[in-house]
Amino acid sequence: MCGIAGIWGDASVERLAAMADALRHRGPDDDGTWRSDDGRLGLTYRRLAVIDLEGGRQPIANEDGRVVAVCNGEIYNYRELRQELFSRGHRLTTHGDTEVIVHLYEEHGDSFVDKLRGMFAIAVWDDRERRLVLVRDRVGKKPLYFSESNGEFLFASEIKGLLAALPAVPALDEQAIADYLHWHVVPAPGTIYQGIRSLRPGERMVVQDGRVVHVERYWQQRMLPKTHMSRREAVERVDDMLHESIRLRMRSDVPVGCFLSGGIDSGIITAIASGMASEKLITITVGFEDGAFDERPLARLVAEQYGTDHHELVVRPDLSADLPKIIAAYDQPFGDSSAIPTYYVARATRELVTVVLTGDGADELFAGYRRYVAARISGHLPAGPWRALHRAMPSPRGYRSPYAFMHRLVRGMSLPPTERYIAWSVDAFGADDISAMWRADTRDAKASLGERCDRFARVSLDDLRDCELVDQMLGTDFATILPNDLLVKMDIATMAHGLEARSPFLDHKLVEAVSLLPDDIKLEGLTTKPLLRALSARYVPKPIRTAPKRGFEVPLVRWLRHDLKDLCEDVVLSRGGLLADLFDRRALERIVREQDGLDPARWARRLWLLLTLGLWDACVSADRTRGR
Repeated sequence: MCGIAGIWGDASVERLAAMADALRHRGPDDDGTWRSDDGRLGLTYRRLAVIDLEGGRQPIANEDGRVVAVCNGEIYNYRELRQELFSRGHRLTTHGDTEVIVHLYEEHGDSFVDKLRGMFAIAVWDDRERRLVLVRDRVGKKPLYFSESNGEFLFASEIKGLLAALPAVPALDEQAIADYLHWHVVPAPGTIYQGIRSLRPGERMVVQDGRVVHVERYWQQRMLPKTHMSRREAVERVDDMLHESIRLRMRSDVPVGCFLSGGIDSGIITAIASGMASEKLITITVGFEDGAFDERPLARLVAEQYGTDHHELVVRPDLSADLPKIIAAYDQPFGDSSAIPTYYVARATRELVTVVLTGDGADELFAGYRRYVAARISGHLPAGPWRALHRAMPSPRGYRSPYAFMHRLVRGMSLPPTERYIAWSVDAFGADDISAMWRADTRDAKASLGERCDRFARVSLDDLRDCELVDQMLGTDFATILPNDLLVKMDIATMAHGLEARSPFLDHKLVEAVSLLPDDIKLEGLTTKPLLRALSARYVPKPIRTAPKRGFEVPLVRWLRHDLKDLCEDVVLSRGGLLADLFDRRALERIVREQDGLDPARWARRLWLLLTLGLWDACVSADRTRGR
């Protein structure tokens, strides 16, 4: 695991060193730099040593030095690839996974990526052809950002790596700000900065003469044609494939642990991994003193059943001290409040292990959210009567009460497909809400920004128009929320502490197999995740299988009404800064003072987005003042 960066242009030692230094947290163990003879192309990296601790340094070249590569991530099938390359006459001098990349490129050219099974962001320099090839893994586990301007091309694992080498901080992108209010993240390929972009999951890019000449998708999730089998057969297949995925992800020359919540996803992974570990598997659980958000008792049941070396962390957040650090780590506004417990559990885990298994992707692959049930219901009922019912229903006062769920269900049922997806998925600021937020003197000019925010969902839903409604929602989540929110959150939180996170459910072969299963196999009546629930009966205690689903949540409503009340007033209603420059003050005051009549959960999401945007702006301003 590493942080990688590179320059095609003025690839001076000083600029490359600045980029590597900005990524030091991603790789605290080692660094390395390679420059072309003319000094126009440079590659650099920071290393987190996980495989081949002594010999796995980067950048790494093939036998004649014609092909050079850097890689952020892990190639899990590197042992099998090494044997294949040996049989074809290649000489490999290390025992790590990155060296296979340069030899695969020799054999297969740009299609080398098709051979890889893992998580990765890779840059390959072909000196003979004078071309740079960049690829990102299929589901978006590892990030890769780039900038193309003034005849130069720069790339890095994080935006801060680019900013370290650019002559000035680029201007903010107002469309990205609108997208953030809508999605609570800035979706790829855009970023908060004009001129800085993100390579999307499953994309391959070719750069020549310091400019991008070609970008294409080499992999995309498919939902059709369907594979027909019984649920029992599907459970057996998932069990076999998950065992293989975990086996590959247990490959490491340093200890491997497991994030263990009180849910079935991490419970299954822990159960299987504990049987493969050479020593006691280390498991880590985070909990809150607030009993409504604490899953320690359920996680403990799994730890006791499999005799793991179990560690529990009680989060007592020092929000005033930690919140700015957490927000600054993301380089751009990030409004998912579960970033806070994720940050804490990653920090605690790094004291115990260097590699950790996670349950990321299970909900988006196996239909784990109640909105998938709602989607299935909506496919059999007309929308008209739901509009009248929604108008007659008062806003819910509770947070996760049955009535709150029913209110959200009915609201979504009354909307067209794209708006329904948004209402059931992110549900903070809609297009009209965003338009009303802008300052009055700029509102007309910015009206189109809010209207464009739905474009990511619209494109995905249109691509999936031949699928059933459940698959449409699953596929759109997989293309939008998973790579832009959940995987970004895990990557930043873990790499901020030099911790590598591996996700067995996101093995692309498992993804391909499950995606092609019929809807009625992936969803059964009102029961979410029936495949994993059936599989969990083999591995986890019954109280976990029957417990209601809880997200990795924080008591956000309570925090904003009490712990963070003064901070919200100070930041959101500040007379200076980004929020004051962009937004109507009366609109900000109505949100801060809870005057819009929203249910508590939706109000909290809106206020949290504004608070984190204001704090992010303060962090960026502080960095500029310090001359970064």
